[in-house]
Amino acid sequence: MHLSLQIDRRVALHGIMALLGATAVAGCGYLPGSDARTTLTEGQLKLLDLVADTIIPATDTPGAVEAGVPKRLAAMYTDWASDETREALSGALDRIEQAARASTGKDFAALSPDERLAFLRDHEAAALKPVPPRTGAPKGTFIAPVVSVADVGYHTLKQLIVGLYFSSEIGLTQELVYEHVPGPWQPSIAVTPGMRPFATLGPF
Repeated sequence: MHLSLQIDRRVALHGIMALLGATAVAGCGYLPGSDARTTLTEGQLKLLDLVADTIIPATDTPGAVEAGVPKRLAAMYTDWASDETREALSGALDRIEQAARASTGKDFAALSPDERLAFLRDHEAAALKPVPPRTGAPKGTFIAPVVSVADVGYHTLKQLIVGLYFSSEIGLTQELVYEHVPGPWQPSIAVTPGMRPFATLGPF
């Protein structure tokens, strides 16, 4: 597996820390028997599969789809996300579809894998372009940084896709190397070109 698109290390680590709590309480806000549940549309779910597969495709290790990332993200959208987060995620997916049609004349799903990657790289470059913070915006902290980019919804979408992948069993045990801690002290370990990151030391 390789990340097809770049990701910021600090933001990724923040996202993973947030996900550890979010996945633990994902179902706490749902009352059994209630029909008041907000879900992604069928079209958005299909698009989410393709976007996740483009960002983290299957190579020598399973990708985001095989790790169940789209399904987990969809569940969090329904059971955990605030209205503001839902709006950001839905908007990001809709803008991807609209931009694909505008620039290629095709739906995102109709593009070949290589075309999807080329399109999403350009879309991401524009979406994650830094912009001046809005007047009165909170400054944020190291643990909870305030993101000031052109499309905050796309930033949130990608952050969740990457965070969910590296907190999944596949991400932690196949893409990363699991090393039981505490274990024997090894003061010096040779780093080789083919060595994978250690899950217990963080994925980035």
